[in-house]
Amino acid sequence: MTSPPHLGVNPIVQVPSIQNTAGRGQVHLPVVEDIGSRAQSSRNSPEPSQTDLQGHYVGPSSGVSFLLRVQKKLHQNLSFAQNSSIFTFGDAPLPDFDPSFFVLPPKADAQRLVARYFDFAVATHRFLHRPTVEAWLEEFYENLGIMKQQVGAKEKTALLFMVFAQAKEYMTNDEGSSGVDTSARYFQAADHQLSSEKGEIRLTSVQARLCQCFYLLSQSRVNHCWSLFGTTAHLILAIGIHRKRRMEICNGIDLVELECRKRVFWCAYGLDNYLSAALGRPRTFHDDDIDQDLPFCVNDVDLTAQRMNISTPKGQSIMMASVAHNTLAKILSLILRDLYAIRSPSVTLRATLSAKYHQDLLDWRRGLSRFLDADGIDTSLLIPLFQRQRNVLNLAYCHALILVHRPFLLSNFASLNSRNPRPPRSSSTSDMDNNVAECLKAAICITTIVNQLTEGQQIYRAFWFTHYFAFCAVVVLYVHTIQQRHVPRDTCRIFFDAAQKCQIQISSMGNSGSLAQRYSVVLEELRLEAVKQTQRQPEFHPPNLDVSNVNINSGNAPTPVQAGQIHETGQLQSQVSIPDIFSNNLEGNMFGDALNATTPSSLMADLTSWGEFESLVNLSHNNPFYY
Repeated sequence: MTSPPHLGVNPIVQVPSIQNTAGRGQVHLPVVEDIGSRAQSSRNSPEPSQTDLQGHYVGPSSGVSFLLRVQKKLHQNLSFAQNSSIFTFGDAPLPDFDPSFFVLPPKADAQRLVARYFDFAVATHRFLHRPTVEAWLEEFYENLGIMKQQVGAKEKTALLFMVFAQAKEYMTNDEGSSGVDTSARYFQAADHQLSSEKGEIRLTSVQARLCQCFYLLSQSRVNHCWSLFGTTAHLILAIGIHRKRRMEICNGIDLVELECRKRVFWCAYGLDNYLSAALGRPRTFHDDDIDQDLPFCVNDVDLTAQRMNISTPKGQSIMMASVAHNTLAKILSLILRDLYAIRSPSVTLRATLSAKYHQDLLDWRRGLSRFLDADGIDTSLLIPLFQRQRNVLNLAYCHALILVHRPFLLSNFASLNSRNPRPPRSSSTSDMDNNVAECLKAAICITTIVNQLTEGQQIYRAFWFTHYFAFCAVVVLYVHTIQQRHVPRDTCRIFFDAAQKCQIQISSMGNSGSLAQRYSVVLEELRLEAVKQTQRQPEFHPPNLDVSNVNINSGNAPTPVQAGQIHETGQLQSQVSIPDIFSNNLEGNMFGDALNATTPSSLMADLTSWGEFESLVNLSHNNPFYY
């Protein structure tokens, strides 16, 4: 068996072989550099004592010691330029170009980039009006790179450059004939235009900067994005985009501008939620300050300055998924506010809130089930944009479910390595087990979608949200495996297999300094912890990587991978359908006995947040732990 091919060069992650003694060839696992040679010996010898950043002793049995190991590994494998700005420190670098010197691409290439942006790059974050952007492009080239009206010209030019930059990240042959990263050139040319912007704040100023935020995420520049988003959000608040227009004021207003104000705000609102969840930082927008309406579900071709056709179209509206994501963002905002506040709710209140938000999410999805489930439809027949929208919404939905239910999965890290066996099952653990089961189902769903995207070669390095969702899912599956160390290993085999395979797929997308690479470092340490904690015999033989032969409704464990069974591409055809995963029937499905061996009741008294894992990746140059 050969190892799955890596789509990009990763100087940190290497793929050693671990011999499968059952005679089934070799299983290849992504192992962070130096771990492969030390993994076995480290499992057979006690870990050295450590201290946290305050100098307090941390014993090897503490879960905190695991986090310290991850932080140390990140520092060893990731270097940060000490001369970088405080607003971008720790981010992956961008190529350095002279932004004052820029050569426009041929008009035909520019038109293809604009088409790629609207047809694929932005699935649900659609806050630009395509006919308006296309008109600006025509004006720009007709006047040799100069807008006719000087008022607002710089931000319009910047917005065009940002459309080019984002689209470049989704082109099949991204590099030009010179091999130069032109997407970074476009970004810096746009930044140069915005840096000299003068006059009043205009909607286009916000749109251009919001484009920059999404581009920066695709380049693993999360801190840069967060800093720029703060400025962008303040501009939004300054010109009242978060407030709806009164009808008497709207008379005679440009309808394109009115709708774009709504689109811009709700896309920014959704990004605010995801940055808050990923970075563990407070949100900028607060629901009590907002009364902006959601955008209308109207296609750009049906929207002009004086007219809007919102009658039911013959086909599906392109804006439907965008509006649905806006609605999901409102639910996500409440989840973050109520379940991830500094002052955590009591266990009883948390259970009540989790049930409420779980039902809200089910109701949200029920209204989109025909599109998201696509029952009886070959999804390959959907246009690429609709395929993208379907995947994005399913991933976002599963991630929201994980946020609702994962607090019930993990006690504080100090108890991760507890050697106490699980107490007898009692009726008091029923709610806990149900929440854990829902969390695991959502995590498995995300790994399934990532697997389908990888097999179909439909995943790009620019898919920052997909990488983040996958990371959250794999962490959940590994943590659950660690917690089930007192039950037979086959009980959680499917969770470990799915996490391990998804980890390989994430690591294959990682460039030096990228978030995917950092995710891989954290996940590899967590995987080794899962292997160590589930070790019962002198040697632990990692399960096979195949989770794609599982029939959701069969209740069977995945069959072992035989030598030569994997295609030369390293991929397997998935037989898991998303609608089956979303089934509420927990009996007789793929989870089997694993759902009957979930969280011990001791966790009821010691729930904690998950910020350590996510802030660890994005703040590894700082101290993300507070003991």
